[in-house]
Amino acid sequence: MRPDISVLIPARNERSRIAPTIQAIARARSTDARVEFVIVDDASTDGCIANLVSAVPRLLEEPKIDIRVCRLDQHSGNYRARNQAAALASADILFITDAHVQFCQAWDERVLDHVRPNRILAGTVTQRDTPFRGYGCRLLVPLMGTSWNRETNGGVTPVPISVCSATVIPRDLFDKLGGYDPGMLQYGAGEPEFSVRAWLHGAEICSLADLEVEHEFKPRDEFASFLAGVRLFWVHNCIRFGLLYLSELGCMQLLRYYARAFPAVFQQVLEMVQSSNVWERREFLETQRQRSFEWFVGRFGLKNQIGGEII
Repeated sequence: MRPDISVLIPARNERSRIAPTIQAIARARSTDARVEFVIVDDASTDGCIANLVSAVPRLLEEPKIDIRVCRLDQHSGNYRARNQAAALASADILFITDAHVQFCQAWDERVLDHVRPNRILAGTVTQRDTPFRGYGCRLLVPLMGTSWNRETNGGVTPVPISVCSATVIPRDLFDKLGGYDPGMLQYGAGEPEFSVRAWLHGAEICSLADLEVEHEFKPRDEFASFLAGVRLFWVHNCIRFGLLYLSELGCMQLLRYYARAFPAVFQQVLEMVQSSNVWERREFLETQRQRSFEWFVGRFGLKNQIGGEII
Protein backbone atom coordinates (compact mmCIF):
# COMPACT_ATOMS: atom_id res chain seq x y z
CA MET A 1 0.00 0.00 0.00
CA ARG A 2 1.29 3.46 -0.91
CA PRO A 3 2.38 5.59 2.07
CA ASP A 4 0.63 8.86 2.94
CA ILE A 5 3.77 10.65 4.17
CA SER A 6 7.44 10.06 3.40
CA VAL A 7 9.82 11.24 6.14
CA LEU A 8 13.17 12.03 4.53
CA ILE A 9 16.25 11.74 6.74
CA PRO A 10 19.81 12.31 5.53
CA ALA A 11 22.18 10.68 8.00
CA ARG A 12 25.91 10.81 8.48
CA ASN A 13 27.51 9.06 11.46
CA GLU A 14 24.21 8.79 13.34
CA ARG A 15 24.63 5.18 14.46
CA SER A 16 23.28 5.71 17.97
CA ARG A 17 20.43 8.05 17.06
CA ILE A 18 18.80 7.04 13.81
CA ALA A 19 16.75 4.05 15.05
CA PRO A 20 15.41 5.85 18.18
CA THR A 21 14.51 8.83 15.98
CA ILE A 22 12.44 6.67 13.64
CA GLN A 23 10.71 4.91 16.51
CA ALA A 24 9.89 8.18 18.33
CA ILE A 25 8.42 9.74 15.17
CA ALA A 26 6.36 6.61 14.47
CA ARG A 27 4.94 6.51 18.00
CA ALA A 28 3.93 10.18 17.92
CA ARG A 29 1.32 9.60 15.17
CA SER A 30 -2.35 10.04 15.96
CA THR A 31 -3.97 9.07 12.64
CA ASP A 32 -4.00 5.85 10.63
CA ALA A 33 -1.69 7.41 8.03
CA ARG A 34 0.91 5.08 6.57
CA VAL A 35 4.39 6.59 6.99
CA GLU A 36 7.48 5.73 4.99
CA PHE A 37 10.95 6.58 6.32
CA VAL A 38 13.55 7.15 3.61
CA ILE A 39 17.05 7.13 5.10
CA VAL A 40 19.99 8.21 2.96
CA ASP A 41 23.33 7.38 4.57
CA ASP A 42 25.77 10.06 3.41
CA ALA A 43 28.83 7.77 3.35
CA SER A 44 28.93 7.32 7.12
CA THR A 45 32.03 5.88 8.73
CA ASP A 46 30.36 4.60 11.92
CA GLY A 47 28.26 1.75 10.54
CA CYS A 48 25.14 3.87 10.64
CA ILE A 49 23.19 1.86 8.08
CA ALA A 50 24.35 -1.51 9.39
CA ASN A 51 23.02 -0.56 12.81
CA LEU A 52 19.73 0.59 11.29
CA VAL A 53 19.27 -2.55 9.20
CA SER A 54 19.67 -4.70 12.31
CA ALA A 55 16.98 -2.61 14.03
CA VAL A 56 14.48 -2.71 11.15
CA PRO A 57 12.48 -5.77 12.35
CA ARG A 58 11.88 -4.06 15.71
CA LEU A 59 11.02 -0.74 14.07
CA LEU A 60 8.57 -2.42 11.70
CA GLU A 61 6.57 -3.67 14.68
CA GLU A 62 5.06 -0.18 14.69
CA PRO A 63 1.84 -0.30 12.59
CA LYS A 64 1.80 1.11 9.06
CA ILE A 65 5.53 1.84 8.88
CA ASP A 66 7.81 1.29 5.90
CA ILE A 67 11.57 1.88 5.85
CA ARG A 68 13.75 2.43 2.77
CA VAL A 69 17.51 2.73 3.06
CA CYS A 70 20.11 4.01 0.61
CA ARG A 71 23.84 4.61 1.04
CA LEU A 72 25.85 7.17 -0.94
CA ASP A 73 29.33 6.01 -1.92
CA GLN A 74 30.81 9.49 -1.44
CA HIS A 75 30.13 12.12 1.23
CA SER A 76 27.93 14.58 -0.67
CA GLY A 77 26.23 16.74 1.98
CA ASN A 78 22.67 17.16 3.15
CA TYR A 79 21.28 18.81 0.01
CA ARG A 80 22.21 16.04 -2.39
CA ALA A 81 21.23 13.44 0.21
CA ARG A 82 17.77 15.04 0.51
CA ASN A 83 17.38 15.08 -3.26
CA GLN A 84 18.25 11.39 -3.34
CA ALA A 85 15.76 10.67 -0.56
CA ALA A 86 13.03 12.55 -2.44
CA ALA A 87 13.78 10.54 -5.58
CA LEU A 88 13.27 7.32 -3.62
CA ALA A 89 10.16 8.46 -1.74
CA SER A 90 6.75 7.03 -2.63
CA ALA A 91 4.31 9.39 -0.87
CA ASP A 92 2.71 12.59 -2.14
CA ILE A 93 3.77 14.47 1.02
CA LEU A 94 7.45 14.81 1.98
CA PHE A 95 8.51 15.66 5.54
CA ILE A 96 12.17 16.69 5.37
CA THR A 97 13.98 16.42 8.69
CA ASP A 98 17.19 15.26 10.42
CA ALA A 99 18.41 12.13 12.18
CA HIS A 100 18.40 13.67 15.67
CA VAL A 101 14.88 14.98 16.18
CA GLN A 102 11.60 14.19 17.90
CA PHE A 103 8.22 15.16 16.47
CA CYS A 104 5.37 16.43 18.61
CA GLN A 105 2.39 14.23 19.38
CA ALA A 106 -0.16 14.18 16.52
CA TRP A 107 2.32 15.65 14.03
CA ASP A 108 0.75 13.64 11.22
CA GLU A 109 -2.71 15.08 11.89
CA ARG A 110 -1.33 18.63 11.72
CA VAL A 111 0.46 17.89 8.44
CA LEU A 112 -2.56 16.31 6.79
CA ASP A 113 -4.85 19.12 7.96
CA HIS A 114 -2.69 21.97 6.66
CA VAL A 115 -0.74 20.77 3.63
CA ARG A 116 -1.79 22.39 0.34
CA PRO A 117 -0.61 21.84 -3.26
CA ASN A 118 1.34 25.12 -3.46
CA ARG A 119 2.31 25.46 0.21
CA ILE A 120 5.41 24.51 2.18
CA LEU A 121 4.90 24.07 5.92
CA ALA A 122 7.65 25.28 8.23
CA GLY A 123 7.48 23.43 11.53
CA THR A 124 8.46 25.06 14.81
CA VAL A 125 11.97 24.04 15.86
CA THR A 126 12.50 23.61 19.59
CA GLN A 127 15.40 22.63 21.81
CA ARG A 128 15.00 20.31 24.78
CA ASP A 129 15.06 21.88 28.25
CA THR A 130 15.24 25.42 26.85
CA PRO A 131 12.62 28.06 26.00
CA PHE A 132 13.92 28.27 22.43
CA ARG A 133 11.29 28.32 19.67
CA GLY A 134 12.17 28.99 16.03
CA TYR A 135 9.26 29.78 13.72
CA GLY A 136 11.12 29.59 10.43
CA CYS A 137 13.84 32.10 9.59
CA ARG A 138 14.48 35.52 8.10
CA LEU A 139 17.03 36.19 5.38
CA LEU A 140 20.08 38.38 6.02
CA VAL A 141 21.15 40.33 2.92
CA PRO A 142 23.79 40.56 1.47
CA LEU A 143 25.31 38.01 3.88
CA MET A 144 22.71 35.49 2.55
CA GLY A 145 22.54 33.82 5.94
CA THR A 146 19.53 33.50 8.23
CA SER A 147 18.27 34.44 11.68
CA TRP A 148 15.50 32.70 13.61
CA ASN A 149 11.99 34.09 13.85
CA ARG A 150 11.45 33.94 17.61
CA GLU A 151 7.87 35.21 17.68
CA THR A 152 4.67 34.03 16.03
CA ASN A 153 1.08 35.08 15.66
CA GLY A 154 0.11 31.43 15.98
CA GLY A 155 -1.74 29.32 13.47
CA VAL A 156 -0.51 29.37 9.88
CA THR A 157 1.70 32.41 9.20
CA PRO A 158 3.79 33.24 6.09
CA VAL A 159 7.55 33.19 6.75
CA PRO A 160 10.52 33.77 4.42
CA ILE A 161 12.53 30.61 5.14
CA SER A 162 11.81 27.05 6.23
CA VAL A 163 14.56 25.09 7.97
CA CYS A 164 15.99 21.68 7.17
CA SER A 165 14.72 19.78 10.21
CA ALA A 166 11.07 20.80 9.86
CA THR A 167 9.99 21.22 6.22
CA VAL A 168 6.82 19.67 4.80
CA ILE A 169 6.27 19.93 1.05
CA PRO A 170 3.99 18.24 -1.49
CA ARG A 171 5.98 15.92 -3.72
CA ASP A 172 4.69 17.61 -6.88
CA LEU A 173 5.89 21.01 -5.64
CA PHE A 174 9.33 19.63 -4.70
CA ASP A 175 9.66 18.21 -8.21
CA LYS A 176 8.40 21.41 -9.83
CA LEU A 177 11.04 23.43 -7.96
CA GLY A 178 13.75 20.95 -8.92
CA GLY A 179 14.70 20.04 -5.36
CA TYR A 180 17.68 21.53 -3.59
CA ASP A 181 20.24 23.26 -5.79
CA PRO A 182 22.77 20.53 -6.72
CA GLY A 183 25.41 23.27 -6.98
CA MET A 184 25.31 23.71 -3.20
CA LEU A 185 28.23 21.85 -1.64
CA GLN A 186 28.18 19.95 1.66
CA TYR A 187 26.73 22.57 4.05
CA GLY A 188 25.33 26.09 4.15
CA ALA A 189 22.73 28.26 2.35
CA GLY A 190 20.85 25.38 0.73
CA GLU A 191 17.66 25.83 2.77
CA PRO A 192 17.31 29.62 2.31
CA GLU A 193 18.06 29.34 -1.42
CA PHE A 194 15.38 26.66 -1.79
CA SER A 195 12.90 28.77 0.18
CA VAL A 196 13.56 31.94 -1.83
CA ARG A 197 13.20 29.95 -5.05
CA ALA A 198 9.87 28.57 -3.84
CA TRP A 199 8.48 32.05 -3.14
CA LEU A 200 9.73 33.40 -6.48
CA HIS A 201 8.16 30.48 -8.32
CA GLY A 202 4.75 31.32 -6.88
CA ALA A 203 4.60 29.01 -3.85
CA GLU A 204 4.17 30.07 -0.22
CA ILE A 205 5.93 29.03 2.98
CA CYS A 206 3.88 29.09 6.17
CA SER A 207 4.95 28.57 9.74
CA LEU A 208 2.67 26.08 11.47
CA ALA A 209 3.11 27.02 15.10
CA ASP A 210 1.86 23.78 16.66
CA LEU A 211 3.88 21.46 14.41
CA GLU A 212 6.88 21.17 16.72
CA VAL A 213 10.15 19.40 15.96
CA GLU A 214 12.58 19.07 18.83
CA HIS A 215 16.07 19.28 17.34
CA GLU A 216 19.21 18.13 19.11
CA PHE A 217 21.63 20.96 18.36
CA LYS A 218 25.37 20.45 18.51
CA PRO A 219 27.07 21.91 21.61
CA ARG A 220 28.62 25.32 20.88
CA ASP A 221 32.23 24.08 20.84
CA GLU A 222 31.38 21.08 18.67
CA PHE A 223 29.44 23.25 16.23
CA ALA A 224 32.32 25.74 15.99
CA SER A 225 34.68 22.89 15.13
CA PHE A 226 32.22 21.52 12.57
CA LEU A 227 31.79 24.95 10.98
CA ALA A 228 35.54 25.40 10.68
CA GLY A 229 35.70 22.11 8.81
CA VAL A 230 33.07 23.13 6.26
CA ARG A 231 33.87 26.85 6.02
CA LEU A 232 35.10 26.62 2.43
CA PHE A 233 31.80 25.07 1.33
CA TRP A 234 29.68 27.39 3.48
CA VAL A 235 31.30 30.54 2.04
CA HIS A 236 31.01 29.11 -1.48
CA ASN A 237 27.31 28.37 -1.00
CA CYS A 238 26.47 31.79 0.43
CA ILE A 239 28.23 33.50 -2.47
CA ARG A 240 26.52 31.22 -4.99
CA PHE A 241 23.16 31.97 -3.37
CA GLY A 242 23.73 35.74 -3.59
CA LEU A 243 24.95 35.65 -7.18
CA LEU A 244 21.81 33.81 -8.20
CA TYR A 245 19.44 36.52 -6.97
CA LEU A 246 21.05 39.84 -6.00
CA SER A 247 21.40 42.95 -8.16
CA GLU A 248 24.81 43.85 -9.58
CA LEU A 249 25.46 46.24 -6.69
CA GLY A 250 24.20 43.62 -4.25
CA CYS A 251 26.62 41.07 -5.70
CA MET A 252 29.47 43.53 -5.25
CA GLN A 253 28.47 44.06 -1.61
CA LEU A 254 28.31 40.32 -1.12
CA LEU A 255 31.79 39.71 -2.54
CA ARG A 256 33.31 42.58 -0.58
CA TYR A 257 31.81 41.27 2.66
CA TYR A 258 33.19 37.74 2.22
CA ALA A 259 36.58 38.97 0.96
CA ARG A 260 36.98 40.89 4.21
CA ALA A 261 35.43 38.32 6.52
CA PHE A 262 37.19 35.20 5.17
CA PRO A 263 40.37 36.22 3.34
CA ALA A 264 42.01 32.83 3.93
CA VAL A 265 39.50 30.99 1.74
CA PHE A 266 38.11 33.75 -0.46
CA GLN A 267 40.39 33.25 -3.48
CA GLN A 268 39.78 29.50 -3.52
CA VAL A 269 36.04 30.10 -3.23
CA LEU A 270 36.14 32.51 -6.18
CA GLU A 271 37.85 29.87 -8.30
CA MET A 272 35.20 27.33 -7.30
CA VAL A 273 32.39 29.74 -8.16
CA GLN A 274 33.95 30.73 -11.49
CA SER A 275 34.25 27.10 -12.55
CA SER A 276 30.62 26.38 -11.63
CA ASN A 277 27.37 26.90 -13.54
CA VAL A 278 26.24 29.84 -11.40
CA TRP A 279 25.55 32.25 -14.29
CA GLU A 280 23.77 29.65 -16.38
CA ARG A 281 21.76 28.75 -13.30
CA ARG A 282 20.85 32.40 -12.70
CA GLU A 283 19.70 32.82 -16.29
CA PHE A 284 17.59 29.66 -16.05
CA LEU A 285 15.94 30.74 -12.79
CA GLU A 286 15.08 34.13 -14.27
CA THR A 287 13.11 32.39 -17.03
CA GLN A 288 11.19 30.23 -14.54
CA ARG A 289 10.21 32.61 -11.75
CA GLN A 290 6.88 34.41 -11.37
CA ARG A 291 8.17 36.99 -8.91
CA SER A 292 11.35 39.03 -8.56
CA PHE A 293 13.79 39.04 -5.68
CA GLU A 294 12.77 42.66 -5.10
CA TRP A 295 9.22 41.39 -4.58
CA PHE A 296 10.53 38.99 -1.91
CA VAL A 297 12.40 41.81 -0.16
CA GLY A 298 9.27 43.95 -0.13
CA ARG A 299 6.96 41.08 0.89
CA PHE A 300 8.87 40.57 4.13
CA GLY A 301 10.22 44.08 4.68
CA LEU A 302 13.80 42.86 4.63
CA LYS A 303 16.67 45.17 5.55
CA ASN A 304 20.40 44.66 5.26
CA GLN A 305 22.51 43.54 8.21
CA ILE A 306 22.80 47.07 9.60
CA GLY A 307 19.14 47.95 9.11
CA GLY A 308 19.49 49.80 5.80
CA GLU A 309 17.82 49.43 2.44
CA ILE A 310 18.83 46.48 0.25
CA ILE A 311 20.36 47.67 -3.02
